Amino acid sequence: MQATVVPGISMWSVWQPDREMYFNSFFVECGEGNLVVDPLAADEALLARIERAGGVAWVVVTNRDHERTAASFKKHFGAQVAASADDAPHLAAGVDRMLEHGDTIGDARVLSFRGLKTSGEIALSFRERRAVIVGDALWGVPAGSLRLMPREKLADPVAAVLSLRALRAEVPKHVLVGDGTCVFEHGTSALQAAFERERDVFVHRVNLDELPLKRGGTGRYDVAHAEVGFLVGGERLGYRVARLDPGTVFCPLHWHSIEEELFIVWDGTPSIRTQDATWPLRAGDLVAFPTRPAGAHQVINESDEPATLILIGINDELDDCFYPDSRKALIGKRDIIVRDYPELDYYEGERL
Repeated sequence: MQATVVPGISMWSVWQPDREMYFNSFFVECGEGNLVVDPLAADEALLARIERAGGVAWVVVTNRDHERTAASFKKHFGAQVAASADDAPHLAAGVDRMLEHGDTIGDARVLSFRGLKTSGEIALSFRERRAVIVGDALWGVPAGSLRLMPREKLADPVAAVLSLRALRAEVPKHVLVGDGTCVFEHGTSALQAAFERERDVFVHRVNLDELPLKRGGTGRYDVAHAEVGFLVGGERLGYRVARLDPGTVFCPLHWHSIEEELFIVWDGTPSIRTQDATWPLRAGDLVAFPTRPAGAHQVINESDEPATLILIGINDELDDCFYPDSRKALIGKRDIIVRDYPELDYYEGERL
């Protein structure tokens, strides 16, 4: 078993001469129980190494054709098997947990797809590690790139490509594949290249009614929203859709140092709160937020009806964000939040 550049993820492989590619399996160390994904046969040395690393709590099968030695791992480690609800009835090892899109297992989030070889194909996204593990969803061939499996093996090639964009939306640095060679360091660009090679589908389009809105935030900040830019392959601009129920608020009052934003009111009558006043809006309004304190803003829905906004902004990892109400600052490059007071002397805390 070989360690990868992804923290806590190792792999072992078997060369398939007839396919001229490697088949891969993955061992993922997780604090709440380690995972093995699509396990190939393992010798005693490999099993002992996994045992020393804490054993296996879950064997995750990404599709029915990747069951491989799941039963052996289940028996050896006393592990449980997890697979999609659609593929579970086809697994001889027996499934202890059926996984749905958005579920978590270990520290991974489950992604499910449509139009692939089996209706139950899933992948695992490890956002903190900036990695995804896929089974048959994509092949790593030729080495250094990604592609769909041959089209005759797919139930619906167009649906498959559109569905697989969920991987792009995770913005992974590393794409670990069950078939072929894994892509390290440039996973997102390899995914985009694979999708753009598919000539019978337009991958840079999505309709508002196709976006999977999810809730985020607490209290009044519990707003339904969807990331759009990563899904459709945006690079320099970021796009998001937010739907505010009556009485809800989207984000604290804030302004950016680099990322200029534009908000478009799609429907409803929300309000924009600035540092000076609160301004009513209506459908069709476009509102700009410059990168200085005058651009501080907060969206509030004080009406009795839901409101939908489209949010557009520049992506820049060097951007810092400031929150006037709480006097906080988000240092973008470091992704840390600090207080903006008291102001310190340049030599504060230094030894003379």
